[in-house]
Amino acid sequence: MRILTISPYLPWPLYSGGAVRLHGILRELSRRGHDIVLLAGYDGPPLTDNHPVKMLCRDVHFYRPPSSARQARPVLAALASVLSPLPYTAAKFGGQQVRESIRELLRSNQFDLILACFAFMAHLVPPDLARLTPVVLDECESEGLLWRQYLRQGGRAKQAFALLNLIKLSWFQKDVASRIVALLSASEREATFSRTFLPQRVKSWTVPNGVDADFFAPVAAQSPDNRSIVLCAGFGVYRNAEAAIWFVREVFPRVKKTNPDVEFWIVGSDPPREVRQLADFPRVHVTGTVEDVRPYYARAAVSVVPYRYGEGTKLKVLEAMACGVPVVATTIGCQGIDVVHGEHVLIADSEKDFGDQVISLLRDAKKRAHLADMARRRLEEKYTWRKIVGDLEPKLLALARKSQG
Repeated sequence: MRILTISPYLPWPLYSGGAVRLHGILRELSRRGHDIVLLAGYDGPPLTDNHPVKMLCRDVHFYRPPSSARQARPVLAALASVLSPLPYTAAKFGGQQVRESIRELLRSNQFDLILACFAFMAHLVPPDLARLTPVVLDECESEGLLWRQYLRQGGRAKQAFALLNLIKLSWFQKDVASRIVALLSASEREATFSRTFLPQRVKSWTVPNGVDADFFAPVAAQSPDNRSIVLCAGFGVYRNAEAAIWFVREVFPRVKKTNPDVEFWIVGSDPPREVRQLADFPRVHVTGTVEDVRPYYARAAVSVVPYRYGEGTKLKVLEAMACGVPVVATTIGCQGIDVVHGEHVLIADSEKDFGDQVISLLRDAKKRAHLADMARRRLEEKYTWRKIVGDLEPKLLALARKSQG
């Protein structure tokens, strides 16, 4: 197949879940011999010939992201989107230049399929061209379900903003659905929700997140004296930052009472000021961007995923499972992943229960080893990119053949 992939960003470096997901799918499709052209939002220096993205694609094209997408302060971007008829992400990342770039590529090239990352990118495909080339939307994360979480659990300002976006989504989702032939959801829960507004002609498939199980691999057996806890994420995203703040303020003091030598490592890109200030707490470390998270997993006794907001499937759970690090997660943190509490991970939602689960692992090396071993087996069964794209590929081929016919 000749596939045009459109993305609001370059899937490298792999600092965000969306970048990891897109890179994993494209790499596996490329390995299987498919011809990929990428159009991505990017305004950095020219890519070298051996750039990881160039190694996956026959051709890479760029458009300059709109100024709203480059806005470093999410509150200002949110306020600016209030006056737009579009939902927040579409107002922030969309623009006429993107639409024209898509139109120009489709005029000058013949593709079997368009893979659009996020609904706002699918919305930018001109309707007349969407009728000629089938568009597959990889939603990555259900925006509708996410805004519903903020409506239920956020403060008054977040609730008002969520309600506004849900009202906008009611027509936006229908408009996007008119341009696509299939929608990929990261979890069955999201796929079920999407089917409530998709017309019957649009296919709905669950395509979970995955990991490179060769790159993320277990290291040598951990020392029973290890007292390192880790949270790896991209902290430019609000819910990731909020998770780190909640753990440090509400859970970590309980853990330190019984384990005074414990260390908590917050590892990942773009930590906002509120996250950087967490390093002022005793035995808390904030690294910022790192080239490789594996050394932090290698020395960790426990990986925590203390999320209270979010949809999709959390790559930090899968990465820790792949690296052989036992996981303590909230229900939201591990939703969409086929794991069982006490067998593959430990699940807790209150401050007390979450802290108690972390403490139980710090105290019990055999329990850590058992969880790590069972989690790695489950990951190899279901969550490698080879398995995930292997299941997806025949469905994409069928769409392409149907269009050609």
